[in-house]
Amino acid sequence: MADTGIACRNRLIQPFTIAGLATVTLLVAAGCSSGANGSAGAPQTAKKALLATASRTRQVNSAVETLDVRETGAQTAATAGVIQFRRTPSPLIGETLKVTADGKSTQLKAVLTDAAFYLSEPALTSQLGKPWIKIDLSGQQNGALGSIGQLVHSLQGNNFLNMTQLFAATKNARVVGRQTVDGVATTEYAGTFHANAALKALSPAYRKVLAPEYKALGNTSVRFHVWIDGQHYTRKATTVETINGETINTMVTVKAINQPVRIVIPPASQTATPPGA
Repeated sequence: MADTGIACRNRLIQPFTIAGLATVTLLVAAGCSSGANGSAGAPQTAKKALLATASRTRQVNSAVETLDVRETGAQTAATAGVIQFRRTPSPLIGETLKVTADGKSTQLKAVLTDAAFYLSEPALTSQLGKPWIKIDLSGQQNGALGSIGQLVHSLQGNNFLNMTQLFAATKNARVVGRQTVDGVATTEYAGTFHANAALKALSPAYRKVLAPEYKALGNTSVRFHVWIDGQHYTRKATTVETINGETINTMVTVKAINQPVRIVIPPASQTATPPGA
């Protein structure tokens, strides 16, 4: 397997530590309301607003969001692209991302169902002669496929329910002010939380999904800003975290909610199963 492919897949896994932090069966995503515009109204107490948003999120069945991750420090990397979610009639996640690391860029595509994980990454698929690899989630990924197993966990957590739950767990949230996001009036809130404390505040189901990422964070302090509209939907969120001297800035903007998403599951004729899967 080419070193570039390994590096790029690792960049997909590593930068999205918080924003991409539940299980597929709990997949939901927060985003913008179905109305064209909404009033942010009078800013609520920050803690109450975040709790209301975490609750409201559970009503969302599908969403489309953009992701932008910038990593700086000893190394520089970036991840940008579009993520789509659907909870019913069956859980489904699709990602199209451009990952840049060590001065090289790679286009990645991933699809996650409740039964299988599909990945399209040039350095990997070129060796197998098919545009996609397919991994049965009932199997165990060990050895060379360990990083792919991490990627599956990352995709399972790439939704706003996790973020809103984490934000609601903070004890120092504050109102920043009013701001318009994509033409919608919002109230901006900010705060910080520590990884260990936030993880303990979540339900057992969410802790199970987020625990692998949080082991790397330890007691890291994470700064966040979140923009919430008058209907308690998240419009945008940013996080800043530092791990082993590397600073990771993540921004997620929700573009659509409860609208049809287009996630195509690769047909069998375009998939291959990697050795050891």
